[in-house]
Parts: sequence; structure tokens; C-alpha cells
Amino acid sequence: MDAYNVLIIGDINAKSLLLIKNSKYLNKLYTNFEYPNTAEVKFNTFRELAKKCKALKIDMVIVEDSKLIFQGIVDVLKKNFINCIGITAFWTNLILSNKFKSEMTSKYQINTPERFLYPKEFPLFVKADGFSKIAHSMDEVISFKQELFNFSPVIAKSIFLEKFIEGNKYILTSLYDGKTLITLPNQDLPKEKISEYNDKLFKMFRSENANFIGYINSSVIFSENKLFNIGFNLDFPKTNSDIIFIFNSMIYQKLDELDIFII
Repeated sequence: MDAYNVLIIGDINAKSLLLIKNSKYLNKLYTNFEYPNTAEVKFNTFRELAKKCKALKIDMVIVEDSKLIFQGIVDVLKKNFINCIGITAFWTNLILSNKFKSEMTSKYQINTPERFLYPKEFPLFVKADGFSKIAHSMDEVISFKQELFNFSPVIAKSIFLEKFIEGNKYILTSLYDGKTLITLPNQDLPKEKISEYNDKLFKMFRSENANFIGYINSSVIFSENKLFNIGFNLDFPKTNSDIIFIFNSMIYQKLDELDIFII
């Protein structure tokens, strides 16, 4: 396997950056931010970035900037035949829109906490797109709803009530190459429950023709011998395996051939 020129877009944390820098398959590292001994790539438009990637012979772009993903950076790079690790703009709705997330998880029978039209019990969660708060009384529910309405009447329209579930919270990281989805193991969770969750998530992406190569994290609670999804995010994968090797295998849809270990 050759060594690759890699461009990182976004504010990646030091530990994740080290995973990339320590890869034996890394030739030259580029970033769109200042970093010692690293070439910086600046751009004003995504098309300009695509042209620079071709000129610099970038083999792989890793997008860590959620805002740019929402704005369509992955979509533009893909259209310009740039190998890109990151979800497309459409799938950011899993993170940004509680309504979209609810529709998708319900459609593919992914367990989520029960939703209420009216309070049945306390405590419960009062949620809206981008907001979440625990309420212990009706007064707190009303107060938080008013706060959201004052902040944004549009966001306030997305308010819903959700059952508070007792249980331990975990983060599950899933890798997707367009053909295979692998949810990394967690030693504190039963393998069969992770496998069941993986199958449902995979069915969602395949059935909805997800056209990205990348990763997504699920925030879950293990309760009543079930995994309940309580949200998604885009935190960088944590693994002892060579991350550039993993990403390159995903580009060539060989994820199913890998043995991947988490940190």
C-alpha cells in the first residue's frame, strides 16, 4: 500500500490529529489551519478547494468541520472526484433536526425514548432542534418553552417532550463505505446489541441510498436490555488501528475486510 497526501479540513483535536500523523501510510499532511511543519491550504469556495486538491495531488480529504459539511463541502468535493471522508449535507439532518432523526429512527425501528404530547411523568426531556433540557415540573417545561420561543419562534415549533431513561450513556462509532457499515465494539455493551443496532443503521443508509464515505457517532443509553439512540454527532473515530489505512480501505469499499480495534 502506498503513502498518501492527506488534507484535514476543520478543527481536529490533538489526539485525533496524532492518529493521522502517526500513520505509516501518510506521505504529506495538509491542513486548512495553522499547524507546525504542515502545509496550509486556504480557499474561498469549495470549487477552489477542489482545484487545489487536484493541483497538490491530495489523495484524501478528511472533513472535520460540521458547519462546512452542512454547507455542502463533501458534496462539492465528491462531484469533482476528490476522495473525501465525511457525510454529505443531507445526512447532517440526523444531527441538526430532531424531526428528521425521529422520522428516520422510527422508519428503521431504531429504539428511541418515547415522546409525549403532554407530560406523563417527571423528570422528562424538553427538546427542540439543537436544544435539550431536563424538566422536573410543569413549570420548568413552560419556562423552557418560553425561553426557546423568545430565542427563536421557528426553533420553538420543533419542541417535543421525551421520556427520561435511566441507564449508562455510551458513544458508538460507525464507519460506512457505501457498501458496508461497521459499528466499532464497546467492551461495556453486549456484542449482540451492537450488532443489532448496526444492522438497523446499515439498513437505513442503504435503503435511503446514502452516498457518502465516512463516519458517524450514535449517543446511546443501555436500558431494559435495549440500546436507545438519543442523538448523533461527528466526533473523530478512536482506534488503535492505522486510521489512514482504514479510510483508504473505505474509499475502495473494503471495510468488510478489516479487523478494527478501538482505543
